[in-house]
This record gives sequence, structure tokens and C-alpha cells, in this order.
Amino acid sequence: MKKNYKLRFSILAFSLVTLIHTGCNEDFLVEKPVTSLTTDVYYKTATGFEDLVKACYPLLRNIHQNRHLVLQGTDIFSSQGGWNPSAVNGKENLPALWDVHDARFNAEVAEIRTLWQLLYAEIARTNTAITRAEGITTMATALKDTRVSEAKFLRALCLFYAVQQWGDIPMPLAEITTASKDYPRVAAAEVYKQIITDLLDCEAKIPVTASNYGRINKGAVQFLLSRVYLTRGWNFNNSLGGSNADFDLALQYADKVIDAFPLAANYKDLFPKRDDNPL
Repeated sequence: MKKNYKLRFSILAFSLVTLIHTGCNEDFLVEKPVTSLTTDVYYKTATGFEDLVKACYPLLRNIHQNRHLVLQGTDIFSSQGGWNPSAVNGKENLPALWDVHDARFNAEVAEIRTLWQLLYAEIARTNTAITRAEGITTMATALKDTRVSEAKFLRALCLFYAVQQWGDIPMPLAEITTASKDYPRVAAAEVYKQIITDLLDCEAKIPVTASNYGRINKGAVQFLLSRVYLTRGWNFNNSLGGSNADFDLALQYADKVIDAFPLAANYKDLFPKRDDNPL
């Protein structure tokens, strides 16, 4: 019994030593810190720049979930009860905070702070992509122009939301790499001018059909241009830099979208199969 026990123990010990020896080879001990890539290195590559532009999209979900300020709809909707029957039956309801800009509508309201933070977080991401594009030399020019235009569109959309909500606003247009408190407000007219400049550049460079489902296409750019011209043409208190010509441009761009995206021929076509819109 003792001999068998010793033999078994010797075999087990030998096997353990062999396993440790083979496991501790040179390749196993070589450190490969793949998570230590820096933005200065990764974003200079075509793959890194693609990921940078992709990272500009997810915040749109958070922005549009701020329903009080972004998704209330038309003037018949209200935060109290979903919609305001006074628009139909003439019975006046007391307006909610979100429906009237009075002294209660200020920076102490969480939703207002959240929307501001989200919009400028998105603007910061898009500015990073636009600024870093200059260092990309391994990507086809047409593709890089498309990706930069996607970032410009998203920046224009956020600036549009912000200028509609607050009027004169800070308008950073380049990547911010150092801490600063110096972000002066820019006149709303200048903000609208920048938005339109960016969108016209996007219209010329973004393809009709996006390379991936969910990316910005030419129709999205033209639709936003129509909205921006329509809003600037109102020229509230002569502060937006608009004119009656903006209404004509709004109509022209709306017609472009209508022509490019006609109504569905059949009702069932409004609900395509999931595999028609792969994620």
C-alpha cells in the first residue's frame, strides 16, 4: 500500500511540475497591454477614426429621451396629461412649467441642466472627430469627407437645439484639450449662420444612401436644412439673421425630401420586416 501510495504521489507531483513548466513559457510571460492605447495613437488610424465617428451617435438617444424639452410635439401637447384639450375645446388649462417660459424655467430645473450637458457633450465629441480628421492619412478622401460630414451634421443638430432653447450660446468649433472657463456666448445669428454653413457642406459630401443603417444620409441633411431655414426665417426679435428668403429655401429643401422619399404605396410597406433594416 505504501509503495502504491508513493508511486501515485510521485506521478501526481511530476504531472503538476510538468504542467507548470509548460504553462510558464516565454509567450505567456510577455505582457501585451492592448488596453493602453491612447487617443493620440488610435484616432490617427482609419479604424480608430471610424470608431470615433461612431461614438458621436449614441448620445442622440439620451438627448431625445429628454421628452419635456425635445419631444413634446406641437402646441396641442402639454406636460400635464399628455395633451392640452384647450386647443380643441377652448377650456383653459393652467400651463405647466415646460409650456411657459416664466421665472420657474431656470437652471435649477434638472431637465434643463441635463439637456445642456448632453448637447455640449455631443458637441465636444463631434468637435474631436472634426479636429482629428486632419491627421488621418490612411483613409480614402471620399470616405473621410463622409465621416466628417456626419460629425458636422450631429454638431449642427445640437447647436440647433441649443440656440432654439437658449438663444445666444457658446459655440466651440474645435476639440477642447485643456480646462477653461472662457466660453463666451455667441449671437444667435452667428450660430444659425454656422449651422447652415456646416449643413450645406454636408449636403455636398454625404451620399444619398448611408453605408450603414442609421447613419446620416443626404435626406436627413436636407430635412434639417428645411427646419433651420424655416426657424431662422421667423427671425424672432430680429435676432436670428433671417429673412423672407429663408422661407423659400425651407420650401425648396422640404420639396427635395418629399421627392426623394415619396409616400408608401401600400400601408403594409410602412412596417418592413426586421431583416430589411439590419442593425
